[in-house]
Amino acid sequence: MNSNYTGVWLLLTCALAVVVLVSFLDDITIGEWTIKKAPIAETLFPEQNSEYDDIQKNLAYLDSLHNEEIEINEVVVDSMPKSILLFGDSMTLNLAYRLSKYAKQNGHDLHSINWDSSNTKIWAETDTLSHYLKEFKPDYIFISLGSNEVYFKNPEKRMPYVKKILAMIGNIPYVWIGPPNWNEDTKINDMLEATCAPGTFFRSQGMSFKRKKDNIHPTRASSALWMDSIMRWLPKSAHPILADLPDDSLKNVPNKVVFLKALH
Repeated sequence: MNSNYTGVWLLLTCALAVVVLVSFLDDITIGEWTIKKAPIAETLFPEQNSEYDDIQKNLAYLDSLHNEEIEINEVVVDSMPKSILLFGDSMTLNLAYRLSKYAKQNGHDLHSINWDSSNTKIWAETDTLSHYLKEFKPDYIFISLGSNEVYFKNPEKRMPYVKKILAMIGNIPYVWIGPPNWNEDTKINDMLEATCAPGTFFRSQGMSFKRKKDNIHPTRASSALWMDSIMRWLPKSAHPILADLPDDSLKNVPNKVVFLKALH
């Protein structure tokens, strides 16, 4: 009786062999008919996609400015003392007061440049930044620019100036501190974040500040809390450095601030 099924089993075996064989081939087209490739081969012998695996393991991203691949899965804090430069518009001064205490606490050296009413265009089209880069030779930079461009209708037109500033900075690690919005902007923050390298832009928009009588500039105390927030975020940035909270005993720390006159 078993012999009655021998032919059937042989037929089924042949059919299975054909299906498996076809699964290793590309789609087959006969006239208007197409036999789609079966996923059997992929199931039995999954292809190893090393590129995908590497991305998943390393969580690497592309530095948009220098076209360098930086691994951020295990960011290591740079424990070496830094020569820090903080530069920007009138928001810079009160940030410098607090940052100077962080510098003292963590063994860094800080120089600050406060240029009232300045913006990305002014910094990009003058030799001011190049001059102070040569003078102070920083190996870490904080930028506070954008407040005087919050209401620009076409912030994308400022992108070339931002790129030029970043080009002048070159390979020096930096953090761009976004403006402390007092009203909704016209996407200046979005433009800055898109132009800066990943992990280098701190968005201040949406934070709550106590402000001076002009209702624009944060008070010194509020600016200190602002800087505290930046330094708490720093370990998540692309280039973290030592940023331990200053000891309460650090009362009067000298501030090396250069004041530049506004351009009219």
